[in-house]
Amino acid sequence: MTLSVTLDPVAEDYRLCFVRMPWAFFTRVPLDCQWGDGWDDVPYQHHAGLPYSSSVHPVLKVAFDGPFFPPEAGLNGHALSVRELNEGAAPWLRTESYFHGEPVRVMAGATLRQFHLLISMAGATMYAPIDWGELPKAPVVAAAHGD
Repeated sequence: MTLSVTLDPVAEDYRLCFVRMPWAFFTRVPLDCQWGDGWDDVPYQHHAGLPYSSSVHPVLKVAFDGPFFPPEAGLNGHALSVRELNEGAAPWLRTESYFHGEPVRVMAGATLRQFHLLISMAGATMYAPIDWGELPKAPVVAAAHGD
């Protein structure tokens, strides 16, 4: 038996901020404000803790599978910190050029919808909690207008 989950309630609100295979973590806090223990330390895979989460600013975790390399592995691997990855120094996940089709690069800040699309392009699957339809939407902030 297979269950499907709709990402619509949160698909654009949450952005990729951390990966520890096979998990991807998403936040609705701006990436430069989202943090975790050791996020400034290199290499992240030895020092970084999971992203901080709270009831006000929950971090969502999804599982995935697929032919991905983390930032430190493969032909173009580099030792980086989470901060550097979230600033765009390298993708959190990528396929190598010898994979069928164009290489796939999953950068920090990808929305859940973009993440799902990108990993699907590489033949991967994403697994999400079935109660996501009940997650709160991000609060709407009115823009300040100067007169």
